[in-house]
Parts: sequence; C-alpha cells; structure tokens
Amino acid sequence: MAGKPDGNANSLAATIEAAKNVAEKTVVDIQKQADAVLKEAASQLVAGGAVIADSVRQGVAVTEQYADQGKGYINYGLCQLKKAEDAMIAEIKCGVNFVQSNPYVSYPLLATGSLLLLPGTRRLLYRATLGRLRSADNILKGSEGKVEGLRVKMADYATEAKKLSERMVAAEEEYLRGRAKLKATRQELQRLVTVVSKSERAAASVLEDLRAIKRVEKAVQLRAEAASQASDLRSQRKTLQQTIYRIASRDI
Repeated sequence: MAGKPDGNANSLAATIEAAKNVAEKTVVDIQKQADAVLKEAASQLVAGGAVIADSVRQGVAVTEQYADQGKGYINYGLCQLKKAEDAMIAEIKCGVNFVQSNPYVSYPLLATGSLLLLPGTRRLLYRATLGRLRSADNILKGSEGKVEGLRVKMADYATEAKKLSERMVAAEEEYLRGRAKLKATRQELQRLVTVVSKSERAAASVLEDLRAIKRVEKAVQLRAEAASQASDLRSQRKTLQQTIYRIASRDI
C-alpha cells in the first residue's frame, strides 16, 4: 500500500514533464515558422523596393528623354520662326527697294490697292464679276431677307430715336433752367460786387481820415480795424469777380 502513491507521483511527474517538452517544442516550432514568415516578408519588401526604385529610375529616364525631345522641338521651332522673320524682312526690303527703283509701276499699284481697301470699290468689283453669276431667284431671296432685316432694324431705330429725342428735350429744358439760374446768379453777384465795392471805398475813406490823427490811441485802434476791414472787403470783391468771370466764360 505504501508503494502505490509513489508510483502515481512518478507517473504524474512524467506526464507533466512530457507536456512541458511538447509545449517547449511547439513554441520553438512556432518561433521557427514566425522567423521564416518574417524573412519571407522582408525579402518581399526588399524585392518590392527594388522594383519601385527601378520604376522610378525608368520614369526619370523617360521624363528626361521627353524633356530633351521637347527642348529639341522648341529649338527647332525658334529656328524656323527666326528663318520666317528673316524671310519676311527680306521680302519687305525687296518690296521697298522695288518701290523706290520703279516709282511709275509702284505708285499705280499702291493707288489700286488703296482703292480696293474701300468698301464701295469692292462692291462694284463684286457686282461686275461674281455678282453677274448670281441668278435672279438668288438675288430676290437675298434682297427679301435684307429688306426684312432692315424693316426690323428701322423699327428699333425709330424706338431708340424717340427715346433719345425725349431725353434731349428733358436735357435741353434742364439746360435752359440751369442757364437762367446762372444768369440770375450772375446779376446777383454783380449787385453784391457793387455793394462790396462801396463798402470797400467807405473803409478806405475812414482809413484816410484816421491817418490824419496820429497821437490818439483810439484812432490807432480804429485805423487798424478799418485797414483789416478794407483788406477783407478787397478779398471778397476779388472772389466775387472771379465767380462772375467763370459764369461769363460760358457766354451767360
């Protein structure tokens, strides 16, 4: 009876030890698998980075290639433009030299070209050349459309002319009222200038009378006040005269 518990204990310990060994082996396997997965992922990342770097290098190379081609096209276009400018300047110079060396030929050509620029001359030439090829029906249809368009435009012109006439009448009436007001104002200003001139002469007369009295203190004070009043009246008269001249410059 005493040996049985020891056997059970030994069996339990063996079971625990076996479970521990299995657990440790399982952990080791899991670690190995994880390391393998991480290594695979790292290798994939490195490969992906290499692919991206290659793609970037290829893109940069293609961009540089297109940039070089674009520069070439631009240079070619500038070269062609310079050639065209040189050719145009050369033609202009040849034309000027021809005009200077052949005045009897160039002057009639210039006169003819000037006449062709006029719309009336172009209409006459068209009627004398291409206009004769038009049929009567085409002429009637074109004339009918033009007459209808002119009828609509004439109605619009009449409406616009009526509005402008009414506006002109109102502006004319306002102008006449303003002119009458300016005329009345000018007359009032002339009357005021006359009054101010009389007051200015009165102040000057008082000043002359007070100059005869030199040793009286009150006379000195009155003379200074009269001189100030005369100066102010003179300034007012000049300002009023300038305003009258401004109105008179408008023939009022």
